[in-house]
Amino acid sequence: MYPRQLTVRERAVLDALLTADFDGVEGLRAQTAEAEVLGGCGCGCPSINFFEGRTEGMDIVVNAGFKNSTTYDGLFLFTVRLPDVGDVLGGIEWVGQSDSDPDELPAPEDLTIALAGS
Repeated sequence: MYPRQLTVRERAVLDALLTADFDGVEGLRAQTAEAEVLGGCGCGCPSINFFEGRTEGMDIVVNAGFKNSTTYDGLFLFTVRLPDVGDVLGGIEWVGQSDSDPDELPAPEDLTIALAGS
């Protein structure tokens, strides 16, 4: 099953998350052309990983929640810092507080996207 290409929805969500403006975003946008899903969460949630291996140097760069929602469900984009390379796409992590997780990432138009820490 892995590695695999991103689904249409995964690609759309990744592109939407990278509309945020922050230092290094151009390099991450360039990486999307070759991004593959290398793994996911074993719990069945829609989290996907673009990087396999150690997660030291992981940095959450963009958060996304649902528009007009009272839940804490959402997701975030994280990067991994590699020596002599810099930041690379790490993955999209689903964060759910509801009783069940969706089968796929939410539609980008349903998300409010913000830089981490803002």
